Parts: sequence; structure tokens; C-alpha cells
Amino acid sequence: MKAQLLKINTQAEQSFSIRHDKVPVFHKKWHYHPEVELIHIRKGKGTHIIGDNIDSFEEDDIYIVGKNLPHLWKYESEGTENYSDAVVIHFLAEFWSESFLRIPEMKKVKSFIEQAERGFKIPRGSENGYGKVMEEILEAEGLARVIKLLDLLNSFSLTDERLPLASIGFSHSYDKVDAERLNNIYQYVLANYQQEISLSDISDIANVSVNSFCRYFKSKTNKTFSSFLLEVRIGHACKLLLNSDLNVFQVCYESGFNNLSNFNRYFKQFTGKTPSQYQKAGE
Repeated sequence: MKAQLLKINTQAEQSFSIRHDKVPVFHKKWHYHPEVELIHIRKGKGTHIIGDNIDSFEEDDIYIVGKNLPHLWKYESEGTENYSDAVVIHFLAEFWSESFLRIPEMKKVKSFIEQAERGFKIPRGSENGYGKVMEEILEAEGLARVIKLLDLLNSFSLTDERLPLASIGFSHSYDKVDAERLNNIYQYVLANYQQEISLSDISDIANVSVNSFCRYFKSKTNKTFSSFLLEVRIGHACKLLLNSDLNVFQVCYESGFNNLSNFNRYFKQFTGKTPSQYQKAGE
């Protein structure tokens, strides 16, 4: 999949970057970078696309995004003050020497960093203490920062709470034209999925014919456009069922579906439960 290269700024006297993002604009463009990214969502919720994985994120989630893995974050309530609040760490996988990574004690950490090329999600970062450690790294200086980061990565390598994101078959490849085209497609869908989106509409956004668009999108994402759109809509429906007072009928139409029967069928196809079962399980 194609994406825009993002340059991460690291100070000359530091071996990795850590910052506290509390701004009304987050990295919502489809992008990638050679650094591994650790992010703790302290405040806010929305939708992420990481590789070929589309899902919602919420407060207290932690994500590990592997090197060169394309991703974007689309927050809800954009345009309001401080809708995003996150602690973000970027480090190069080779930030330790290869010889250091080969010592027996680093075996699991090395394996974790390699597996992170697919990306991981760790829910409830504060409950398991990871969020607190990231706060400590933010405040630490000198060698203490490096030691705390290593301790955090070791904890990640040992936990069974991490959930893989991108599929094993996801391919990393980059092209500036494709990066911009895919970014335009994703941004349009995330802004308009509650309305009808025709193949003609989205083909115009991509600046290709309808037939060419279908082949193009499948070749870059390993899924059809209709499947991608369904994932976005079902993901939004899941959030509404768990976090609002809307009933199933209302959620159906708020998520971009115009037929309750189709909504029930697709929802069960993607989640294994009917909307009513899903809502009841979250009570």
C-alpha cells in the first residue's frame, strides 16, 4: 500500500523522540515513517487505518505501529478545542546496535519489534501500567529515558494482551502519487460514510474510471471498496451501540445504511453477533 513519508524530528542529543500531543490537529493523513511508533491515547476517540486494518480507537488505548507501516488517525469531533491528547514515542528499530539486540536477554524484545511491523493494539493502557511508564519516559532525562523505554518494550514483549492489526499478507510499498490518491479516498470516505457513496463518486475523487478504480483499490488494499466502506460503517455502528442511547433502528441509519435487514446481515457477518446481541453484551 502507498503512503506519504513523514519525517520525525529527533533532537541531536537524544536517541529517540517523545512528545505530548495536545492539539486540535493530529496526523490524519495517510503516512508512514522508518521509526517504530508507540502512542497512548490519553483523550479522544475515532477511527484508525493501520495497514489494511480499520477499527475504532478510544481513550486509554495503546498502539505500536511498526516501521514503514502506513497509518492514519481520524478523531471524532474535529474542529473542537483539544479533541486529541496523546503521548507519542518514535524510535528507529536499530536504535540499539545489532550486537546488543542479539544478546540472549534481548531475544524477546527483538522478536517483538520484528512482529510489530504488522502493528499491535493494547487496550486499557492505564490499567496495566503502560500509560504510566510512558508518562515517566516523557519526564525522564538522559540514560533513565532509554532504560525506561527498554523496560516498556520488554513488558510489551511479554504480555498476551497485544492484538495484531495489519494482516500477514499486507505489503509495504510506496509511491507519492498513490499515497495522495489513497489519502484522498480515505479522507472522503471517513467524512461521508454516513451518506450514500457511489462508485462514480469515489472514482471521481481518485480521478480514474469506475472500472479502473475497482481494480486499483483492490490491488492496493487487498479488499474491495464495498468491503472497506462496510468496515467503516460497521465500526461506527459498534461505537454507537456501545456508547449512545440510540436503538438498533437509529444506529442503522446513523451509520450510513438505508435498509435494516442489510444492516443486520452485514453486522453479523463482520462481528459474529446481531446488533441487538452486540449492544446487550456491552451493557
